[in-house]
Amino acid sequence: MYCASRLPLVIALSAIPVCGFAQDPVPVGGDPASVETSAPVGDPAYPSRSADTAVQAPETSAELTPDAIAGAGASAASTSAERAPDTIAVQGPAEPAEDQQRTAPASQNRLVEEVVVTSQKREENLQDVPISISAFSAAALDAKGIDDPKALAQSTPGVYYGQTVNFAIIYIRGVGSDAFLPDSDPSVASYIDGIYFPFANGLSQSFGAVERVEVLKGPQGTLFGRNSTGGAFNTITKTPGTEPEVSVMASYADYNEIRRRVYVSLPFGDSFAASVSATYNTSDNYYTGTRGSGVDASSVELPEEVSKGVRIKTRWNMTDNMDLNLAAFRYRQDGLSSTAIPNTNPSLATTLISDATTGGQATRPLGTYEVHVDVPSYFSVDNKVYYGQLNYHPEWFDVKLLGSKQKIASDNVYDFDGTTAPFITFDAKGQFADVKTAEMQFLSNKDWGPEWWTWIFGGFYLDQESGFPLNRLSVGSLDLSDGNIAGIIPVPPALLDLLSQIPGVPDGVSVGLVSELSTKSTAFFTQHTFDLQKWLHLTVGGRYQRENRGVVESSASLVNLDGSTTPLHTVPAAPPPSKTTNFSPKFTIGVNPMDDLMVYTSYTKGYKSGTFNTVNVYNAPEYVKPETVTSIELGFKSELFDKLLRFNAAVFQNKIDDLQVQFISLLSGGAVSLENAGGAKINGAEFDFQLTPFPEWDPGLVIGGGYTYLDSKYTSYENGSGYTVNANGDYAGAGLYNFKSGDYTGNKVTRTPKLSGTFNINQIVDVPGGDLEMGASLYNNSGFFYLADNAPVSRQKSYYVIDAQISYLYKPANTRVTLFGKNLGDEVYSYSQFHTDAGRQTYLAPPRTFGIRLNWDL
Repeated sequence: MYCASRLPLVIALSAIPVCGFAQDPVPVGGDPASVETSAPVGDPAYPSRSADTAVQAPETSAELTPDAIAGAGASAASTSAERAPDTIAVQGPAEPAEDQQRTAPASQNRLVEEVVVTSQKREENLQDVPISISAFSAAALDAKGIDDPKALAQSTPGVYYGQTVNFAIIYIRGVGSDAFLPDSDPSVASYIDGIYFPFANGLSQSFGAVERVEVLKGPQGTLFGRNSTGGAFNTITKTPGTEPEVSVMASYADYNEIRRRVYVSLPFGDSFAASVSATYNTSDNYYTGTRGSGVDASSVELPEEVSKGVRIKTRWNMTDNMDLNLAAFRYRQDGLSSTAIPNTNPSLATTLISDATTGGQATRPLGTYEVHVDVPSYFSVDNKVYYGQLNYHPEWFDVKLLGSKQKIASDNVYDFDGTTAPFITFDAKGQFADVKTAEMQFLSNKDWGPEWWTWIFGGFYLDQESGFPLNRLSVGSLDLSDGNIAGIIPVPPALLDLLSQIPGVPDGVSVGLVSELSTKSTAFFTQHTFDLQKWLHLTVGGRYQRENRGVVESSASLVNLDGSTTPLHTVPAAPPPSKTTNFSPKFTIGVNPMDDLMVYTSYTKGYKSGTFNTVNVYNAPEYVKPETVTSIELGFKSELFDKLLRFNAAVFQNKIDDLQVQFISLLSGGAVSLENAGGAKINGAEFDFQLTPFPEWDPGLVIGGGYTYLDSKYTSYENGSGYTVNANGDYAGAGLYNFKSGDYTGNKVTRTPKLSGTFNINQIVDVPGGDLEMGASLYNNSGFFYLADNAPVSRQKSYYVIDAQISYLYKPANTRVTLFGKNLGDEVYSYSQFHTDAGRQTYLAPPRTFGIRLNWDL
């Protein structure tokens, strides 16, 4: 996932891929009230340790892997009798009295659970952490029908999740990044099993076998470090335990979508256990149309989407106070993804060229699932990740050592204009990221030191190289004799000078672009919580980061017919590496005025690294300043009416300085570039709740939801880039590049809806042989702009998404069958828009789909 200069988000959301959410099976027939991921007391395979110390398993890339979410549904249906101490604890309320059990007409709902999170690097109850967090256990993911990161975002107020050319685009509370090349970074950090994954190539995939997924809102600069200005996705995958465990999931849905997942965990003696999780998913594209054959001028049908992966994890309890966790996974995806997106609002240039070459039939109206392009569009990603964690528990404190080696390779061919006209093609083969991370943590425990003081010290190191060894940017035959395209559209003088140096270019130009970046980052962090009174708590922390980032190469050359290259111009000298330092503090005060109520206020800062624009045709690499976010928040967390109602709310303000914004234009000096907006401010409020309204006569009924309000604007954005529009606010007869000459001060921040929220209802009833579960959810988004100029052509209108499912759990066989439907209202809305010199390309979310899923657990 070049997440933000990262490979697509495939990695974080899968238990297998680099950024995937790995989901861990929750026994199909298990009683949710007894689901527990903590180690069994007295089990020799899991030595005792302080209850508040989280021992996390190593994490995979910032990936939400197919093994992760798809498994959530499958795994959520099962109950693990025992779980590793370093995984999440998900415990339900105490069992009702015997007389209540006899009169209860329905089963306990599996959404009613106590969730223990590790957002502060140790296990704590979700309601006791003074951070706004949305946490989902495997059972909750399955019960809500969440099987991929996009569905997760629609169940999490304040989170936007989009996709551009299979690169994940994530915003939390209006803070995020729409950049997707290797020379940029995300604003939302992705962690799996404690490991930081800086790239998100393929993160848009489904979850696999995960234990829990946490969404941390607001800057997390102290404990999660670099590039967490918007927040963090923290995924905990299932760790092999002391009992054998088998989980199988298979599903079929419209468009021949078939998902398969297998998870097997086996102990070998009293001190060693291993698990294997594998996924294999295939589907047709929900778009119809054609793409170029790549051989001649003929067209072929769109290809099948295929993804597959495997993850192996081991756990060795070396001594009574030391254990070693190792993991490796491989993930591969091939298909079209979003590399062929129809042009739904062509610019003047595209109209002129398509009229001359295709009779004006090159584009498609918005709202149709049809695309035709003239290039052999495709996408592939191959992720290999190795990671580990050593946990040592001496008497005085706990020690964690974490490390990873991540190798991500991606190829894609993209039709830059989204039409059948021979206009612009972007061939990005060999996109890569080689990443090494290391981290050490020292954590207080309950065996030594004052009980009123909880602390953590740590250090982090990142060594990363990423980029394109050779992009190929091809532009069709253009008449530039008078310095204009087709005699109408002006061409920058620098580009004309460059083209004049190319002797006898007949039918277009193919330019090879090399862009590689090197990053080394070191950080030291600490956080301390002081219980000043039983009801008063103070948390202070900070993170000091030192980072060196430099351009390895940024060059352009003419690609000849035989594949050789000829330098286009003298390669500009690489600018000196940027050497930056930053200190991000955190201050939080928490007050417990009464039982089951916490009020907190916090001040935090986050830091996003500066970078260079390295994808350049005729410009030298330009430095992009770091982005910083300062957040102030006031919130409360409560459990009322004997814990039947959980209600949390917060108001907050995010101030962003030197906001990094992406602009795409071939005429601006580079295909894709970043620029700094002076500043932005986002005022917001949000709430979430979960209610069991009738605990005595219908304990199986649970309703929940949440809503977020965001008032965003650029407080300073002069010299911004964009495209001209006509009187109707679209690109017809316009769409000319407007490079660094716009003033967007006062405009809305991109991809930030004013209102977004969700409402869900879930009902479980007893039936012969097991349980019948019914659930439905409604998501609403008030709309937003994709571009900082807030032109109407870049607006996503308000939309609603309705999902529902019904399942039957046959307890004697631990088997669950689920029928599900997604986007039942057949709402037409976009996952992304791609604005270029060619106009607007729109990638729509899937239409209404139905499917069936089978889960079986042993």
